[in-house]
Amino acid sequence: MKKHLTARNTALLGILGALAGLWTATRTWVVVQVESGTVQVPAIVVDGSTAAASVTALCVAVLAGALALLIAGKIARYLIGLITLLAGIAVIAAGVQAVTNPQAAAAGAVAEATGLTSGAGQYTVSLWPSLTVVAGAIIVLQGILVLIYCGGWKKSSKYDREVSAAPAAKDAQSRGISDWEQLSKGEDPTSGNQ
Repeated sequence: MKKHLTARNTALLGILGALAGLWTATRTWVVVQVESGTVQVPAIVVDGSTAAASVTALCVAVLAGALALLIAGKIARYLIGLITLLAGIAVIAAGVQAVTNPQAAAAGAVAEATGLTSGAGQYTVSLWPSLTVVAGAIIVLQGILVLIYCGGWKKSSKYDREVSAAPAAKDAQSRGISDWEQLSKGEDPTSGNQ
């Protein structure tokens, strides 16, 4: 299993969790049937980005961190793992809050629709907040795997500059330029003093 836990595979796990969290945030989390004696109020539909606005921002941060994981150095990978772990915990907390206290999650939408700060009514929670908890668990798993295994990953060399110890060999073009410079100085490039 350890050989499959490369930076790329771990980053893919984070991308999967982040995209799942973003998807669940666009779905309907809570439907509120407001009890009103005289005025007929239609059902209020609360999506995930309204019920838990932090989920979208956290998932975008995890997505960026997962992509940065592919080019980051060792210390940056530990930081990405820690940030991902904390973001995953926050996503789980947002989903659990919506499941356990839908009235608080829908309070802003109810207040906007009815003008009342206390929303008496029937709150129906969909499956999407629970799936957000699952997405948060995937993100937490990615953060833990990064913290455990990133020390053994090879250093990203794609963007690193390697300095060669050997002097650069003169190619035909550079020799030609050198010949022109010698001619400009009034020296004979064919004399063998190169």
